[in-house]
Parts: sequence; C-alpha cells; structure tokens
Amino acid sequence: MKNSFTILSVEDLKNNRDLVRRILESQGYKVVDAENGLEGVSKAVEISPDLILMDINLPDIDGFSAVTKIRSYPQLASVPIVALTARNVSDDVERAIAIGCDGYLSKPFGVKDLIYEVSSRIGKPRKAQEDTKREKFLREQTTNLVTELQQKFSELTEVHEELNIMHERLQRLDQAKTDFIHIASHELRTPLTMLHVYTDMLRTNPKLTSDKNLSEMIDGLRKGVDRLSDIINDMISIGRVELSTLELVYSPLSIRGVIESVVRDLKKAIIERNLTIEIEIQMTLPSVVGDSSQLTQIFKRLIGNAIKYTPDYGKITVSAIPYHGDTKHLSSDDNAEFIQISVQDTGIGINREDQRLIFEKFYTAAEDTSRHSSGKTQFRAGGPGLGLTIAKGVVEAHGGSIWVESDGFDANQNPGSTFHVLLPCT
Repeated sequence: MKNSFTILSVEDLKNNRDLVRRILESQGYKVVDAENGLEGVSKAVEISPDLILMDINLPDIDGFSAVTKIRSYPQLASVPIVALTARNVSDDVERAIAIGCDGYLSKPFGVKDLIYEVSSRIGKPRKAQEDTKREKFLREQTTNLVTELQQKFSELTEVHEELNIMHERLQRLDQAKTDFIHIASHELRTPLTMLHVYTDMLRTNPKLTSDKNLSEMIDGLRKGVDRLSDIINDMISIGRVELSTLELVYSPLSIRGVIESVVRDLKKAIIERNLTIEIEIQMTLPSVVGDSSQLTQIFKRLIGNAIKYTPDYGKITVSAIPYHGDTKHLSSDDNAEFIQISVQDTGIGINREDQRLIFEKFYTAAEDTSRHSSGKTQFRAGGPGLGLTIAKGVVEAHGGSIWVESDGFDANQNPGSTFHVLLPCT
C-alpha cells in the first residue's frame, strides 16, 4: 500500500522541500526531509527508505557524491534513487545513471511528472549492475572521500558548537562585568564624595595644616581620593559609551585651544619628567565641531599616555592638519571635511599585535601587565585599561575615528607611537 512507503527527500531549499512533501503526502507517502548531502546519507542509513529523491546541487557535497556513498551500504544498494536538479548540464543524466540513480527529473517539474516517477519506481528494487574493475575502484575511492568528508564535517560541527557555547559564555561574562562596573561605580560615588568633603575640611583646619607631617599626610590622602575619583569616572564613562548614552553638546572648537588647555593642565607632570612638548597647529586651521569637555578629556588621555610611556627627557609633538584621505566609512557626504590630530611621542612604542587590541576594554599591553604602580603620568605606570576604550567611543560618537601607528615595542631603542584622531570640521 502506498501509505506504507517512506520517501527520503534530500533538498537544501525549504520551499522545494515543502512542495515535494505536500505533493507526496497527498498521495499517502510518508516523507522524511534532509537539508544537505551528509544529512541525507545519515538519514538513509538510519531509516532505510523505500525511495530517495536526491537534489544534485547541495551546499556540502553534491548529490552525485551522496548517491555514491549511499550505494556503498549493502542495505541501500537496491533502494531506488531519483535525481532532481535545476542544472542544465548535458551529461548529468548519464552521470546520474552511472553513479547509481534510477531516474532523473529536471526542475521545474510538473506534479504529475513527480508522482509518476515515484509511483513507477517505489517498491520495485533496482537491479544490481556489475561494475568493471576500474568502476569499482573509482566508486570505492569516491566512497572513501565522502566518508572522510563526513568525519571532517562532524568534527567541524562539534568545534562550531563548542565555539558557540564559549561565545555565549563570554558574552554573559562581559555583560556581568559591565553590570558590575555600572553598579560599583555608582555605589562608590557616595562614600567618595564624603571623603572629598572631609579632606577639604581637614585641609582648611589651621591646627592640622600648621603641622608639616600632618599636612603632607592630608595632601597624600587627597591625591589618593582624586585618583580613585578619576577611576570611578572612567568606569561610569565606559558604561555610557557601551550604552550609547553619552550626552554631547556640540559647538565649533579651536583644536589648538583645546590642546593648549590640556598641556597647561599637564604642565607639572611634563616638567617633573623633563619632557619637551611641541604644538604644531596653525591658527588658521578650521574649527572642529564637538563637545568641548569630552574632546578635552580625549586629548588629556592621549597626551597623558604619551607622558606615561615616554622616558624622561623625551619629546611629545601634537600636530593637526586638514585630512584629505578616504572618509566614506565616516560620512555619506562627499563634501564632508575632517581634521587629523596626531599625538606623537619618542616613547617605548607598542607591539604590532597590541595596536588593534589596546582600544578594547580592560586591555593592557603584555609588557605592562607585571607593573603594579598606578598613576596617570609616572613612567610606565599601570591603569585600569579603560582610557583608550573611552577615547574611541567618544571619537566615534563625534563621527570620527582613532588609530595608532608604531614600529613596535622596544624599551631600549624607543621607536615611539603616534595616535591619530579624525574629527569633522566646520
């Protein structure tokens, strides 16, 4: 009886699978689907169908290879196989018959054609054909290749599944870390505010400030509080960058003015480290459009890093020029103009493999992970690894980009580094 027959349909396109299923089920057949050649082979072995419909164009192995593999199983040697294909290749019919197919239908086929091809072959085991010695060897070789491919595909599938699991775990860990930063930074702000207030009160008490030792202790306490405040502010900033909640107030700005302001703020550190800093920015350079506070913080981080990673008596150069390179990735406006600001130092440089990663959250170059001193301008002092991530987020929020160039890391030869920032101008 028709309804006792099982047909395996091997077809990668869902619409085609559904169509074949509807036609055949209307005739009382049971239909089992497979979406690719290797799955078709596996299901054929599993269910031993009464007939197989094999698409030739499949995403993993083609139908010819799948048929060859199926025919290598003794229990499937006599199962009728009908090839289905939209290919327009002159010798496909001969090839299909040669490798073990019993029938052949070209797409698009009619409903009656499919029903006739199935009904005329199902339940009628094919007659075994005697292979020549050469054909036998070729068939065995093809079968071995398909078997090897099955094993490789299975291994790749397992690796893919493991990678997906690891990726999901990393995403959860990253989200947990972000949540912790957000909660911790806000929870720490309240006691930190109290510390600020109390240290200010201590600094204004004449009885305490008149004692040199106590005065130095209070100053040291205040420096520690300020450093902790900077770190907490960075933690809050990184949360805003990740959530795209930065509040930017745009206005025309003089880049030279922004850089000069930053250099004035860092003057003490520059003098203490015996560094030379030069500003090479023309007064006639067009203004940039941006948030004054945020851009000031960006260049404070970049120049601060230059100070931190440049040995004493080194040199830092800050320059800015109109940018004439490709900006299609930044703006759809062909007439958009950009300014390139560069912060160059004569410091220890950055390994090439680190140059892309240093903009990732919490990433610290390998040569600095063993250093435990913390600070903004001490030579090679450590930090939380958030500054460049924040800088990247703020620059991109302005419609710009940031990147670094360096010949590599060398604490003896000091090849230096140059950080470039592109910002839109008026």
